[in-house]
Amino acid sequence: MIQQQMYSSIWIPPKTYDLAEWLIRSFNIQPGYGLARYLGVSRRYNNYRAVQVWVLEQQRNWPAEKRTTGNLRREFSLLLPIEQY
Repeated sequence: MIQQQMYSSIWIPPKTYDLAEWLIRSFNIQPGYGLARYLGVSRRYNNYRAVQVWVLEQQRNWPAEKRTTGNLRREFSLLLPIEQY
């Protein structure tokens, strides 16, 4: 139970939050659930939180030279299902 609480309370830095908001608006992501499974994050996250966590993971794992908004947008679009959320 403690692990679940820690996992669900991930702090999203302001820059990450802004990038996630940009993706949410760019792709017209709707409120609700279901997107997390396409992004490879915990399915208990709603669509907005799933995007935030996905962006955070990309920032942590991508090499510095790949950390551009263009790469982020492109990689995100490749993960989306045909019917967008």
